[in-house]
Amino acid sequence: QIDIDTELVTPTGAAIIAELAKEFRILPEINVEKIGWGAGLKELKIPNVLKVYYGEIKEQKENIVVMETNIDDCSGEILGYTSEKLFENGALDVFYTPIFMKKNRPAYRLTVTCRKEGMENLQKIIFKETTTIGIRYRFESRMELKREIIEVDTKYGKLKAKKVINGDEVYIYPEYESMKKIAKENNIPLKELYRLYES
Repeated sequence: QIDIDTELVTPTGAAIIAELAKEFRILPEINVEKIGWGAGLKELKIPNVLKVYYGEIKEQKENIVVMETNIDDCSGEILGYTSEKLFENGALDVFYTPIFMKKNRPAYRLTVTCRKEGMENLQKIIFKETTTIGIRYRFESRMELKREIIEVDTKYGKLKAKKVINGDEVYIYPEYESMKKIAKENNIPLKELYRLYES
């Protein structure tokens, strides 16, 4: 990243980097514990020194990707199918917002949230399944409570639910698909089953 017309990496330095480094990027936010300096013998037009930081990388706040694109020439059936495909491939959330584009054309804004590692695959699905030719994205932070899927005994059978931990408090939320299955099997209105669960 500097304009020096000479080799700056020694065989020893290259070996250390190859053994210890996992990636090359701009220095992240870090809680520094130690800083080391080493001076080289070669005469350069800048100080010939190496600076090494030792510490712990601060927790990354931006752990969610939000992707958006405006679509004005795609049918509702295609948009619905695209939503299903995105959820099946790891999207955390998918939704459409009615908007107006240039010349007052009614359209939809597709918004998809996902983990960073799933971003590329979901972008391919959006380009393949819809008519859009561009996707905006940004990184955002998200606070998540600890959760696990459990089974709850009811008089109609076992019900899958989400157990959520918020400090000293625990919340139990029934899973929709499990509630729907029990409602169909027992010919019970879904709303009645929810009331029974809540009581």
